[in-house]
Amino acid sequence: MKRLINKILFGLTLTGGSLGLHSCGDWLDINSNELAATKTEAGYLFNYAAINYSSKRVGGDQWLPIIYAAQVASDADNWFVGADMYNISTYATGNGWVTSYSSCGYNLLKAIEFATGENDSNSVAQCKILLANTVWESSMLYGDIPYSEAWNIEGTQTPKFDTQKDVFYSVIGLLDEALDGIDESNSKRIDKYDIYYTGDMAKWRRLGNSLKLKFYMYLANKEDVGDEIKAIIDGGELMNSSADDFVFPFYTTPGNQNPNYQLTVQYPDYYEYCFFANPTVLDPMKALDDPRIPIYFRANADGEYISLEASEKGSVVTDKEISEKPSLCTEAVFQKNNLLRADYPDVICSYAETMFYVAEAYVRGLGVAKDLAQADAAYRKGIEASCVYNGVAAATAASFAAGVPSLSTLGGDDKALEAIASQQRIEMMMRPLEAWSNQRRTGYPALEVPASIRNFYPGIMHRWPYPEREGSVNDNVPHVDGVWTKMWFEN
Repeated sequence: MKRLINKILFGLTLTGGSLGLHSCGDWLDINSNELAATKTEAGYLFNYAAINYSSKRVGGDQWLPIIYAAQVASDADNWFVGADMYNISTYATGNGWVTSYSSCGYNLLKAIEFATGENDSNSVAQCKILLANTVWESSMLYGDIPYSEAWNIEGTQTPKFDTQKDVFYSVIGLLDEALDGIDESNSKRIDKYDIYYTGDMAKWRRLGNSLKLKFYMYLANKEDVGDEIKAIIDGGELMNSSADDFVFPFYTTPGNQNPNYQLTVQYPDYYEYCFFANPTVLDPMKALDDPRIPIYFRANADGEYISLEASEKGSVVTDKEISEKPSLCTEAVFQKNNLLRADYPDVICSYAETMFYVAEAYVRGLGVAKDLAQADAAYRKGIEASCVYNGVAAATAASFAAGVPSLSTLGGDDKALEAIASQQRIEMMMRPLEAWSNQRRTGYPALEVPASIRNFYPGIMHRWPYPEREGSVNDNVPHVDGVWTKMWFEN
């Protein structure tokens, strides 16, 4: 069985790494060599970057390692990665690094160059907003990263590594430039090749502001950014419904399918049993009788939803009969037809997520006056939106959101912030990088090193190691003690 699972892991790395290239033939016709772009329409390069970006986010190189290491899902120990949970593959780090800087970053900068030459400020803005989030995510993985010298290929082959603090302020600067350049009255923009909003610049503006709020919330533990947060909230130009969600769609047609679905097809009897409900997600849902539970998870034969701790040996490992027929497992597994379906989208930033940041700002008094009533209103909006987005009937979602305990009744600000963070984790379960980042930012839930690897790591994972090939060619790569070393932004 373990041999088959190892094959699955290898196959997922190949599938996730190659999806973007295969999909380019389906979504658009573009150069295969992104470093020698000859088509000067910004939309081509923007779309190519977008495809590679989400292929990285949901593929085997990034999505799988993080969902286990961040304890967003459980694997039943030795079933999929087991004791190797914190041992991130050099293929994963290397492929992701190249995708971020070459397939995404370089192409977006070329698109900006082409659009600038056409006096197309809207296309420039679209590219800068996507670039800002791409860079931010790289910093969430590694900490200090090349930015100011990253794409100066002719000037330096060994770019310096900017501090995480400088990177955060730089991407906020990119967003400011983008927002200043948006002109909704100008028909010039990326529309046909804008797979997110088809050129709706009002939605791009709301996304830019929502990302700014997000990035400032990540600065708020270290920097006095209350005035900036207040200005964004008071400005009233955040995402105003799930229709504004920043989403990359996958489809049911071959070549355009979510990579996880492809593995369920390749290994129909086993792949879905690699994903079990982690207590940090399921247990808070059970406490509230959350209507998303049967959408996220499948109950056992007794109709019960039982969570599984990270690295805990589940029934698929300890019971020979169940090992041969995993559908008999006693723990809750991911709902394959919902979460692992062909057209399951890559949600990059959501309205629900944004409302939770607003709620947190009001609880903490970040720039805005502390106001638990305002916090509660945003908190409930986020819960309701997440429920509806995931398939809960609108009336049920509204009733559930209205019925959750008010933040003011939970026993103080810390408990209120814990409740918000819990809902963020539930909302982000299928977005493991965001769930992991938010856990490091808020400190909730409090995690421990999984039992199977506790003798090898002095602390939980806080970062990925830098790619080996980057270290072999660039002496500027920072020395970090290990994956347990906290990042600058963390709580």
